[in-house]
Amino acid sequence: MSSTKVIAIVVVALLVVGVLVGGGSYFYVMNRRKNASEELKNARDLLANDKADAAISLLKIHISKYSKMPTAPEALFLLAKTLYKQDKSQSLDLFERLLKDHPNTPYARQALYYKAFAMLDKRPIRQETEAFFQELLGNTENKQAAYVAQYGLALAKLEDGKYKDARADLDDLMDREVPDELRSLLENTLGDLNLRLLYSPELYGDDESYETQRGDYIYNLAKKFNITQELLLKCNNISDPKKMGVGQRLKIPKVNFSILVDKYNNVLTLNSNGKFFKKYAVRTGAYENQTPNGDFRIENKKKDPRWVNPRTHKMYPAGDPENELGARWMSFQGDMLGVHGAIKPETIGYYSSFGCVGMLKEDIEELFDLIPVGTPLKIVGEMNPEIVEESRAMGFRE
Repeated sequence: MSSTKVIAIVVVALLVVGVLVGGGSYFYVMNRRKNASEELKNARDLLANDKADAAISLLKIHISKYSKMPTAPEALFLLAKTLYKQDKSQSLDLFERLLKDHPNTPYARQALYYKAFAMLDKRPIRQETEAFFQELLGNTENKQAAYVAQYGLALAKLEDGKYKDARADLDDLMDREVPDELRSLLENTLGDLNLRLLYSPELYGDDESYETQRGDYIYNLAKKFNITQELLLKCNNISDPKKMGVGQRLKIPKVNFSILVDKYNNVLTLNSNGKFFKKYAVRTGAYENQTPNGDFRIENKKKDPRWVNPRTHKMYPAGDPENELGARWMSFQGDMLGVHGAIKPETIGYYSSFGCVGMLKEDIEELFDLIPVGTPLKIVGEMNPEIVEESRAMGFRE
């Protein structure tokens, strides 16, 4: 056999071996990809069935075994997001790893949002965190993450005592389409801040200063400026109104409250001058006793009211543990329906009243001191089927 033929045979043999090896490698890679995809699907299914611990274990194994596979970015994201509610520091490390190793994947965008969210827990807000938020604030391609950054910077201003600037930032965010989980934090923070500024003797926004004249009393001043006596006393640190003297400087807060009750979510939103002020969880009417929709006004206010059960007509005096009105009553439909305290806090959030709007004791007392008689009240929404089922499961009246 000539040397040319020998060389040709060797070349062909090498090509065949190469094809076999290459084909074997291809099928090996494809099989690993298939296994990785099936494993990731199993993890998704576990999460969908609220089996977070099992999903976490599987995802950790997956990331270790398939770190170079196309499934790795999603696995990293799912693991980080699942751990987010349990261990924010560990989830933060995973989000940072995802951003570093897979910056051009769709999951990097979501990772940046959650990384920002996780950093909100690092309080007080440190300089390096503030710098990160400042950089993120200008990210026009990831508005959701930028909104978290704006919220974080507002928190930093609060910690520095820059209340006016912080409120301006929070008010601005309220007008944005922020994610629900951020809106919940935002509403809580802004509500607390609004109360803090309102009760402070310092003037904010359109608040006015008034010098008392002879013949001025808390009662007529509250009526003159359409605010409650309780608010006027509290924001001026007056413990005994009888000791208020002529020439005394008083803060007159410029508030114009209105109330919106949403039955679908069972929340009461207090607005002032057309802007969000604070939000409260409430209960509303059950089944045949649904709270009516419509536009109303607070008609009267009573402390320690008596209650007459509309079914049995039995009367319960103030302070009676069975008095469903609690310690505060604000009517909006004659003296039949009103906003009042709920003696059973576990009913808040459900459909469980005879048609009234019920609130936690501390919430109704707070609201009672804020709003005067005549405050507009709007009730909207239909019953939420999920809350209906939960109310029935809790055994509330039908």
